[in-house]
Amino acid sequence: MGAMEIEEQTGKAIDLIKKSNRIVSLSGAGISTEAGVPDFRGPGGMWDDPTLLQQMTASGFRRNPEGFYRASTNLFSTISSAEPTLAHQMLVRLEQLGKIEGIVTQNIDGLHRAAGSTKVFELHGTYRTGHCTKCPAGYQMMDFYRAIEEGRLQAPHCTACNAVIKPDVVLFEDLLPVDAWQGAVDAVNNCDLMLVLGSSLVVYPAAELPMMAIASDAPLVIVNLEATAFDSMATVTVQSPLGDFAQATLTALES
Repeated sequence: MGAMEIEEQTGKAIDLIKKSNRIVSLSGAGISTEAGVPDFRGPGGMWDDPTLLQQMTASGFRRNPEGFYRASTNLFSTISSAEPTLAHQMLVRLEQLGKIEGIVTQNIDGLHRAAGSTKVFELHGTYRTGHCTKCPAGYQMMDFYRAIEEGRLQAPHCTACNAVIKPDVVLFEDLLPVDAWQGAVDAVNNCDLMLVLGSSLVVYPAAELPMMAIASDAPLVIVNLEATAFDSMATVTVQSPLGDFAQATLTALES
């Protein structure tokens, strides 16, 4: 997609955004890679390592929580230092303007909430919070991660019952959180525009959501560096960096 076509498609997408008042955004790894968070599934990503992959399963966590936390150290440090991007800020602005029905994300870095978005459905959970594996106690996790990274802690334990604490993330073998998934489905069924940001749309069940939007006659806009299998069904596709698209949109919203 050349520069002129990108500009033209961006303009069409912005026109749809301006006309819409119940937008659902689906964000994938691409919105977080611009914040420095690695794409787990990309070449050289975390999931290329079968040993690491096993440690990041629910059974791997139960078997060896210290190994889980040790394997996740690099992830902790990148998430804790990551800052919301222009694309995150664009969604905050759209919510301030009353245009957001919901933000559905496959990411676990919590950057949408950190940016100030409130209507967020985190399908794979978040690393920023955690819960005791035996009692209902909840925790903010960043101090634990810092202590693990510095070698002062192997795994965090509950101050109430001393059981190990697990981050609020969906590991392999875990089910998606029912409330988040149902909230996402309800939002999509009520949307008047679906805006896909930085997702290759290959991970299910999240990839089912654009089909639900299309079935409800909502336009589909896909902004992603690479082509997706849904491009032929989209009203508009923009193959550009999300930061460029977000800057153009923010400028247009204020004009």
